[in-house]
Amino acid sequence: MKDKKVIVAYNNGSVAPQYAYRYKIVFSENTAVLEIFKGFDTEEKSVFTETKKINALVFEQLILGLSNLKIFDKDSPEIGGSQRNIEITNGSSIKFFIKNDDFAGINLFNRFLYLYDSDFLNIINTIINH
Repeated sequence: MKDKKVIVAYNNGSVAPQYAYRYKIVFSENTAVLEIFKGFDTEEKSVFTETKKINALVFEQLILGLSNLKIFDKDSPEIGGSQRNIEITNGSSIKFFIKNDDFAGINLFNRFLYLYDSDFLNIINTIINH
């Protein structure tokens, strides 16, 4: 478990460049690192980075949830719209894409956000709107 990481990522999809943003949180056993970007790939800028301690027991439980639920699609999502993915690394890497109508997958994704901070969505909205 010590080398295992979970990367939770979100991209808000096809929007005008001034509204484009994405974030990723890299979870390890005791910490999580949030990084927020604005713009598109070629010109995006990291606008915020923060590291927090997390509850290792909850992190382990969420990893079990990932392995127990076979709800994810390994194929890239459709073009357009927001995109969520969860990547597990432990020597090798496996990336799962969560479709926008996959409520169980979105729920699990949101539980990782809650692990980072129970007020995660307000944090994101405050940062991207300044």
